[in-house]
Amino acid sequence: MADIRKVALSAHAAAREAGEDTGVCSSARAAGQAFATAHVPRHALAAARYAATAVRDATHSSDADPATVTERIWQYHPVRELGPC
Repeated sequence: MADIRKVALSAHAAAREAGEDTGVCSSARAAGQAFATAHVPRHALAAARYAATAVRDATHSSDADPATVTERIWQYHPVRELGPC
């Protein structure tokens, strides 16, 4: 678990170095949260949010909203296929 925590924290450090409101920053945060799901499964929610934010931040402003919606729909489909909890 210590190795996973180290990788997650390294990803968040990379996000800070990338600067705020960039696709690189949000991608690094998504990776950090994804790694963190190994010890706290709810981090998966933040990973998905940061991934959608990365799409928004890396897309031209006029296309950002549709691109973000497309990303969230893409994220939702595998979850929907799992069926009711």
